[in-house]
Amino acid sequence: MEKIYHKARPDQSYLKDKQHKKKTAMIGVWMLVLFGIIFMIVVIKFATSGGSSDMLTFTMFPNSDDAYQVAKQYIAPTIKSSNLAFAEDRYQFAKKSDSVFVIKSYVTSIDEKGAKVKTNFQITLKYDGGPKAVQDNWTMIDMNEVAE
Repeated sequence: MEKIYHKARPDQSYLKDKQHKKKTAMIGVWMLVLFGIIFMIVVIKFATSGGSSDMLTFTMFPNSDDAYQVAKQYIAPTIKSSNLAFAEDRYQFAKKSDSVFVIKSYVTSIDEKGAKVKTNFQITLKYDGGPKAVQDNWTMIDMNEVAE
């Protein structure tokens, strides 16, 4: 005996096709909404981090350069001169424990008489977490300065 296959009526196949397209379109809309929400979360996180791109890096712990930049923020207000020249590539760095750093370097300034003054400093900082470049996320444990 022969099997007889019936063709779907044109209006039924049209409705099924339309229903399938609507379902596919809705999945696409939900995917766009999801990507939009993720994008907004990233933008808000970046905006609330003070414009710091630290959240995009994989290393969340500070390195020697990060600690030195914060050390300069702590040292600068203690020097009476406004014309400061830090030794950018001539500093010593030690990591005491998980988040305690010791920076040893010097800063050159010009005093009110016009003479150059070299001030050696050693500062111990503790990283408390958060964006590495923000001074409020660090605690100064100890600071020693000696002018030459």
